[in-house]
Amino acid sequence: MLSRAMNYVSHHAIAIIALVCSLLALAGASYAATQLPKNSVGNSQIKSGAVSPPKFSKQIGGYVALYAKVNVAGKVLYASPAAKVTFWNSSSTGTAGTITWKQKVSFQHCSALATPAGSLALPIEASIGPAHNGTGVSLLMGGPDGVTIAVVC
Repeated sequence: MLSRAMNYVSHHAIAIIALVCSLLALAGASYAATQLPKNSVGNSQIKSGAVSPPKFSKQIGGYVALYAKVNVAGKVLYASPAAKVTFWNSSSTGTAGTITWKQKVSFQHCSALATPAGSLALPIEASIGPAHNGTGVSLLMGGPDGVTIAVVC
């Protein structure tokens, strides 16, 4: 009887461990839901500045500080934080543009990356620099297309 039980456990070890872990997680969630007072854990318990973007990204060595998606007409479709297109010229031979953010970043520790929004693999040259009270990224593309820009620090 004992050898039969050991044989069963050895063949189903992963399933048994998964079951035990699931039960522990369920027990912890149940405790938190029934025993902790309402609103006792949340944003107000996190100290200001305790969790910053660099703490999330030690594996990749950087984080996206600024982001924007611009269509072929030069309209900002999405940005984080808010961005503005200060210059845009799109023709059949290429696109040139400048996107600016009010937020300032360190130009020595950050890089601008740009990807064409369409399916064509167009070469993009992106450079980061100061803008009026903020940060600017200048783009030069080999064709008419929208673009997604990320400033990685």
